[in-house]
Amino acid sequence: MILISRNSEHTVAAFSLCTNTMQAKISIQRTKINSVEEYIGGVQIINDNQTYDFPDGFILPGFVDSHAHIVGLGIKLLELSLYSAISETECCERVMKQQPIHGDWITGMGWNQELWESKTFPTKFSLDKISPTTPIYLRRADGHAAWVNSYALQLAGIDETTQDPVGGLIVRDSEGNATGVLIDNAMYLVSHLIPQPSNNEIRTYIQTALTQCSKHGLTEIHDMDVPPEYIEIYREMAEQGLLSCRVQTWVKGQHDEWSKYGILPAVGEFQQTIGVKFYSDGALGSHGAWLLEKYSDAPETVGLALITYDELLSKSTKAIENGFHVCTHAIGSAANRLVLNVYKKLRSEGIASKDVLLRVEHSQIVHPEDLQTFEDYHLVASVQPIHCSSDARMAEKRLSDRCEYSYPWKTLIDKNVLVCGGSDFPIESHIPLMGIYSFCTRFPFGEQVAWFEHEIITREQAIACYTTNAHKAADVDYRRGRLEIGQDADFVVWDTDLHTCTNDELLRAQVLATFVAGKCVYKRE
Repeated sequence: MILISRNSEHTVAAFSLCTNTMQAKISIQRTKINSVEEYIGGVQIINDNQTYDFPDGFILPGFVDSHAHIVGLGIKLLELSLYSAISETECCERVMKQQPIHGDWITGMGWNQELWESKTFPTKFSLDKISPTTPIYLRRADGHAAWVNSYALQLAGIDETTQDPVGGLIVRDSEGNATGVLIDNAMYLVSHLIPQPSNNEIRTYIQTALTQCSKHGLTEIHDMDVPPEYIEIYREMAEQGLLSCRVQTWVKGQHDEWSKYGILPAVGEFQQTIGVKFYSDGALGSHGAWLLEKYSDAPETVGLALITYDELLSKSTKAIENGFHVCTHAIGSAANRLVLNVYKKLRSEGIASKDVLLRVEHSQIVHPEDLQTFEDYHLVASVQPIHCSSDARMAEKRLSDRCEYSYPWKTLIDKNVLVCGGSDFPIESHIPLMGIYSFCTRFPFGEQVAWFEHEIITREQAIACYTTNAHKAADVDYRRGRLEIGQDADFVVWDTDLHTCTNDELLRAQVLATFVAGKCVYKRE
């Protein structure tokens, strides 16, 4: 038996958990709440082997990151990271210290020209000085652009005659020569040449990432755009009890990857394959988000459309017919409109019943005329609040007065739209409290004044976005997200009452312990 007690009005006072000792594999074991008792005075957890005492603890359901990239976080933690670099020069200094990892390539991720004084894209020339004969491939922080050296361009056969691929852009100088930055689909011209990491490396990335997630109160993650070849690795790790967080897999679908590999929906306690992921546009930072009107700071473009209406409709239909849910990346206003129109068609034609989740990933710039579609057709808005804090000043340059209807969290919630919260890690921090802080303050990083404060949501709503709403957005809310009898025993003990603390206290709050399926996967020493 496990006894857990709390004295917060916001949570269950205490409950007991039953453990299934007959199952050898944690992947098929379900530990659930089977009784609730009243007990006042901190938190105490007693199981067959150990007693955990947290006299000043506060218990909440486990948090869920509704949009993330697990392997990407592992790579960020273990390999070349450029996220905090404040200039092109600093990026190059870090690259100089990096040895080739994948074959003969130097790879890394995290550069962001918006953090630099110049605010301009880097070029191949600075990388050429470091290594003219070793190919270098560095992904932008949002994953929608790559910075490469001349040797990488040479290996890919990219020159002044190379045509931009559909949905991609080779950035060029005034003479038509590639500068070394490739946007969206143009990235593949180089990236497909890089040797893939081994299965053992993928396992290491996954374990490293999930260990960090457990430390910050995450018990479940919606893993986005997962290559089909990774799914068996996840399944094996789940069966071996090596996943400290539950994983909801949304497999790659833009180029029919799931179909080519014969992937179908699959259930499991610690890993489920539940959906297919598509992209309708790129990112705002690289001018790749597809807008209805031209960029304020780049009037020659409206961004990049990565898929057509007919393509998304056909691909989504095929996925649904095979039992999958569907989610689509949409940042710009034109991209959101396209996705919403496709989803409207899927619902109205009966292709997608109400049981099929239709998610819009990011839902960042939604024209006011399109908001009602979310409610009318029972669509999910999967948002990453921390993007607002990091993007605010950049978004002003890109969008001008269109910022007023960007990142429309409260507007969507007021329309009874299901909104779930995530981080898009490794692009942003994997710490869920930072997302909740952004939901409740809309402070741009380094500032203390709300950005379009009419879209701020309450603390209660923000926590729901990371708990009950997140589980609804993966169709598992009947099992998880609440501290009630019959729910799975996924919960977190905090040193602070997250419902009542100030915003400053929220950022200082610490996880004392994280439990998944009744098992302690992290305990603060």
